Amino acid sequence: MSNLTKALQPLLRLQDAISLVGQWLGGLSLALIVVIYAYEVFVRYLMGAPTSWASDFVSFLLLISVFTVLPWLTREGGNVAVTLLPDYMPARGGQLLLRCGFVVAGIACLWVTYIGVQETLLLFQRNTMTLTTVRIPKWPLLALITFGLFNSGLYFFRLAARPNQAAHGGIHA
Repeated sequence: MSNLTKALQPLLRLQDAISLVGQWLGGLSLALIVVIYAYEVFVRYLMGAPTSWASDFVSFLLLISVFTVLPWLTREGGNVAVTLLPDYMPARGGQLLLRCGFVVAGIACLWVTYIGVQETLLLFQRNTMTLTTVRIPKWPLLALITFGLFNSGLYFFRLAARPNQAAHGGIHA
């Protein structure tokens, strides 16, 4: 293990811990979606009094679930991957192509992160609200999207640096 790798280990463990918390938060968000929908069905059809807030909260929770789980999913290689070309290439060339793909994905995530930070600051400064029944500031939602993409971008770079890549759907080392 190189000195750089040893020096980065605490940061990599921190990233993994944050991503694991995000995975659990995403699961909790999905559970809350089920509870809210069940409540909405109950009050709408059995009590005749639909809520005005359920659909808004389900939308917010869906966003939370996607962008808190995304980094963990990226870490585990759970993203959709079409590996037809690397599968038919010689092993060394296939590995190189996969690594290049991870680097491109990482760059794309970090570029969108840059844009997201700029837009989040703008939304915060303008105090822009959602156009929903339950109005909340937009900036925390965009900040969560930005954080999820940033963390995923870092994982793509980690995947590109791993010694052995599996071209058959899994990226576990």
